[in-house]
Amino acid sequence: MNPTALILQTSKLDTQAFLAASIEVLGYSPARAADTQHMDGMAYELSCLTAFKETNARPGVKEASSIYELFSIGVLILADERDMPEILEASAMPFALTETTSRGIQSAFVAGTLRQWRTAVIKGCSESVPKEVRICYDTIYLQFRSLGLDAMFERSQRTLHDNTFLLE
Repeated sequence: MNPTALILQTSKLDTQAFLAASIEVLGYSPARAADTQHMDGMAYELSCLTAFKETNARPGVKEASSIYELFSIGVLILADERDMPEILEASAMPFALTETTSRGIQSAFVAGTLRQWRTAVIKGCSESVPKEVRICYDTIYLQFRSLGLDAMFERSQRTLHDNTFLLE
C-alpha cells in the first residue's frame, strides 16, 4: 500500500473579531494588503497577523514566516507498518499511532506548527528518503498547496522517474 495523508486539523483565526479589535487598537485594518490580493483561508489569516505585527508587511504566506509557530496543522497518515517509522521520523513531531483493521497498515495522527511541517515536508520530499516516505510527503505538500500555503516552502517541484517529486 502506498502511504496516504489527509489534513484534518488547521488553526482557525476568528478574522471578524480579530479585525474589529485590531482596527480599534491599531487604527487601521491589518487586512488591507491581504484584501488587495484576494486571499482566503489560512493564507489570509497569516497575512493579517503579519500586518498586525508589522505595519507595512507585504501580504503573503512567505512573508509570514516569523509567525509560523502561531498556526498548527494535524494530519492523518495511513501507511504500511514497515514504512510508518521512517515517515514519523521525518516529521519529528508529536503523534498518536494505532493499528487499523487492515493487516500491516498503521494510522498516525501527526500535529505540529507550520514551521515544523515546512521542515518535515522539505525533508520528506527529498532524494535522501525512501520512495514510500516521499509519496507520503508529496501528498502532504499537495494538500498544503491546495490551502494556498505552497509559498512557505520556497522550493520548486522536480518530478522523478518513479512519479514522486522533489522540492528543490
